[in-house]
Amino acid sequence: MLMVDLNTTKSKIKMVLIGAGNRGRGVFGRYALDNPHKAEYVAVVEPDDEKRAIFGAEHNIPESRRFKASEDFFRKNGKIADAIIIATLETERLNIILGSIDKQYNILVEKPLGCTMEEVLKIADAASRFKEIFVVCHQMRYVAGYDIIKSLIKSGRFGKIIAMQHSENLSYHHMAHSFVRGLFNNDSMTPMILAKSCHDMDIMRYLIDKRPLRVSSFGNLNYFRKENAPEGAPNYCLQGCHEYKNCPYDVQKIYFNENTDPAYIRQMGIVKNNQELFELLRHNQFGRCVFKCNNNVVDHQVVHIEFEDGITGSFQMAGHNYLERRITKLSLTNGEIYFDTNEGLIQASTFAPANEEIIKPAGMESSHMGGDKAIMDAFVDAICTGEKKHIITPVEMSLDSHLMAFAAEKARLNNLVVDINEFESECRKKI
Repeated sequence: MLMVDLNTTKSKIKMVLIGAGNRGRGVFGRYALDNPHKAEYVAVVEPDDEKRAIFGAEHNIPESRRFKASEDFFRKNGKIADAIIIATLETERLNIILGSIDKQYNILVEKPLGCTMEEVLKIADAASRFKEIFVVCHQMRYVAGYDIIKSLIKSGRFGKIIAMQHSENLSYHHMAHSFVRGLFNNDSMTPMILAKSCHDMDIMRYLIDKRPLRVSSFGNLNYFRKENAPEGAPNYCLQGCHEYKNCPYDVQKIYFNENTDPAYIRQMGIVKNNQELFELLRHNQFGRCVFKCNNNVVDHQVVHIEFEDGITGSFQMAGHNYLERRITKLSLTNGEIYFDTNEGLIQASTFAPANEEIIKPAGMESSHMGGDKAIMDAFVDAICTGEKKHIITPVEMSLDSHLMAFAAEKARLNNLVVDINEFESECRKKI
């Protein structure tokens, strides 16, 4: 086995990427290309031959360091880098995380940690004995707007938190792409509240800074159903749908628009041009009629949470919006704080003295409102300096947000109010 001495202080870290898909290549890979003075990739693990080859070429990774399977990578290598970035589907994360812990790599892993609460608990328990850095990619904590809100709360000027209202408003095309046609459209992998809104559970836990106690939830799949398909609509948009002019979900409107999110296309693999994209959409899952997919995840859901100290929180997710944005409102004993990510402004008001302040956070223009770069900067800096103070999303803090999400789904499916501590105990008995 090849072993590398990594004990010296580093100005540039070496990383391994596992999962060179949309987020892996497009976000974590891009970071190293944009910041070659801070980080480089020395190996890649990716089952898709074309994705693996392209990532390897972009990062000058030799063939001997390009692996099809994580088992092969771990078996053939000792610790060959400072860190592992895990950007696979959540169905594949458990054993990769445990393998990375075993090799003592610093770890950054996409959320959610796993497909079941039992998997998440296994990972959290293993991480509690792990001395290296373990970061869960809850990048919303690093978004400048939420960082400012956290500072405002900690200032004490606004008093104690009484309640929090938070909403995630998915654009209609994002809902259709990812959660109706796409990779996360079926709860056989993870429920919607976890796949899309684990970030939101986490930001509520982070800002309130108290443990959740009880959860209730309601929601369903209301619109994207077979009975709502136009009469005579084909299975695929490009099979000659007579409603294409009136349908906002027609693939030619979503995927051939100058404002189309590049991530939508990356999820289809390596697409070289629009003609190739057009041919793919004739038969791939992203070309299907939105009313004739195998989707079963909710298209809207509310979650109500009771936290310690009598604080209450409400969360709403809906996939029927023109603008993609999150809206956060905190009610405190001496004021309120309001943040709309689309407007990019924080309105912070106090009762005594009566005062309103408008704050425009800087640095929210890039991917995930700047959170993707910020969390990678923090991860790299923590490894370079050995200072874990850079990390505000350690795995132990992520456990509560996963508990909130899984408990919410149990509450929704069974019309219950779920006690968080009892829920965790029940899940631990199954491990």
